[in-house]
Amino acid sequence: MITVDGGPKIITFVVDGILCDGGEQREFGWGRYSPNLRTPVGADTLIIDPSIRTLRIYNRALRTSEAVGNFQAGLIL
Repeated sequence: MITVDGGPKIITFVVDGILCDGGEQREFGWGRYSPNLRTPVGADTLIIDPSIRTLRIYNRALRTSEAVGNFQAGLIL
């Protein structure tokens, strides 16, 4: 899961239910993205790669703890 926070322009990643904290390679697991990125608006049609087994779309942003909890509960595979 990728979380993008538009306020402070921070992006974080959760992989297999674990927040990527940077490990030994980075001081932090999060990063800032360009303030020039205005909106994630894309095409009118969503094309899904056939190798994707599960896709969940939420009507609100999830907190990192919710994403980890959903994975641990089996809601995200």
